[in-house]
Amino acid sequence: MNIELWLYFGIVFLGLQGLYQFSKEVSLTMLTIGNILILHYSFANFEFELLVLTLLMMTAQLTRIFWGE
Repeated sequence: MNIELWLYFGIVFLGLQGLYQFSKEVSLTMLTIGNILILHYSFANFEFELLVLTLLMMTAQLTRIFWGE
């Protein structure tokens, strides 16, 4: 797996982790940027399974941020 993709996963992880609480705006920004980068990577590299999985996880992540608090 590409180091670029690991970096994108790391951005999403930082937006969701609970060790250091970011504000809601920062968490949403990190999730949005990280997920868009993963979507772009998966589409550009024809990894459609990753594309579908990322779309599903984006829904779960955003609902956690909006309705989880």
